[in-house]
Amino acid sequence: MSLSLDLHKFMPYRFNRMAHNVSSNLATIYEERFGVTKEQWRIVLLIGQYDELTAKQVAELTYMDKVKISRSVGRLADLGYVHRETSATDKRAVVLTLTQEGIELYERITPLMKEWEEKMLERLSPEERQHLFTIVDKLDPIA
Repeated sequence: MSLSLDLHKFMPYRFNRMAHNVSSNLATIYEERFGVTKEQWRIVLLIGQYDELTAKQVAELTYMDKVKISRSVGRLADLGYVHRETSATDKRAVVLTLTQEGIELYERITPLMKEWEEKMLERLSPEERQHLFTIVDKLDPIA
């Protein structure tokens, strides 16, 4: 065949593989230690960051499927981590906030996530880290 593509050097494949490995490693923290899924943790993290969000906003920020968001929010509410309240300005929207238990979960997991990230980045020099962040910002700009 005249055309060839080395999958192991193909950037989209490598990014996907790296994301899978990072996600799998992080899962040991929030799933095994705290009993929440990747989707649930992302929702807790976002609400912790923004104080309150609607499910639509969660979908826009995470690219998660609305059904996964709905199920995850329901489970987080059942676990006592998230409070749901109908929006005062839009009766179709439900505003999500963290309960006291949700805040405590956020405060317990977040330092572990930062520590994990720091260990991963230890392999890079400070200059390489800056280059990495610059490259990622160019390839995946935050809207």
